[in-house]
Amino acid sequence: MSIRHAVAGTLVVAGGVVLTSCASTSASTAAAPADGNAIVNAPAHAAAGSASTAAITVGTPPTADLQRSVRAAYTVPSRTFLASFDGVIARAVGLGGYVSSSETQPARDGRIVSGSVTLAIPVTDIAAFLNGMPPTFTASAIDFSSVDHTAQFVDVNAELVSAHAQLHALDALLSNATSLGDITTLEQQIETVQVQVDTDQGELNGLTASVEMAMATIVLSERGAPQVEAVLPGPLSSGLSGGWHNAALVTGAVVDGIVTALPVLVIAALALAVWRWMPRRLRRTPRPTP
Repeated sequence: MSIRHAVAGTLVVAGGVVLTSCASTSASTAAAPADGNAIVNAPAHAAAGSASTAAITVGTPPTADLQRSVRAAYTVPSRTFLASFDGVIARAVGLGGYVSSSETQPARDGRIVSGSVTLAIPVTDIAAFLNGMPPTFTASAIDFSSVDHTAQFVDVNAELVSAHAQLHALDALLSNATSLGDITTLEQQIETVQVQVDTDQGELNGLTASVEMAMATIVLSERGAPQVEAVLPGPLSSGLSGGWHNAALVTGAVVDGIVTALPVLVIAALALAVWRWMPRRLRRTPRPTP
């Protein structure tokens, strides 16, 4: 019996030692991020221990090229929609932004009581824009989203560097070329590479603009009025609208061509009528008697 008691006591002590060591390891592992990446990636007010949670902070991870967008819905006091709507747009323009699209909806009496506006705002000012909403605005929803374009930036920059290097090499060859055939061939290659450079530069400019400007969709409605849902266009509606747009362009081009050619057609018709009419007229003219 004493041997069993001794073995059981030994197992209990060993188990306690193992549990203690595991707990120490877990605690040290959990404490490590708190001293490292967690503080580095946290917003400034969180790292400082600020107790305020009302202000909106939009953080940006290091070396990340993000296209940011936000959708915020607010209610405003009755009969103040138009003034509030214009005020939101004016504040965005004051920050260096512009209106991408807007839409309003009237009530049954014809008075406009709700609507939405999509604004392009410098990404560095998006938090200030949202935090600067008037105190009469009551937020019902604020949703953020982002798209990481870091990989696209790397690819486009690499293609652009390669194209510039190829263009530089072709220019050097052209400067030393002596035969007409070599000069013609090199000029054609330079033109092709220049087109590629322009294409890559345009894509890079588009990516840069997408990460420098955040898209903010602000939905406003007077209190008591139905909410306006800012629904993004789906693939079907986008395809139909694109098809109608292309059809309008083709129809306009055809009508423009017809209108342009109409004077020529009128002159041609007159000439044909004269040509057909003159022989008959000559045949009907009596010959003079000898």
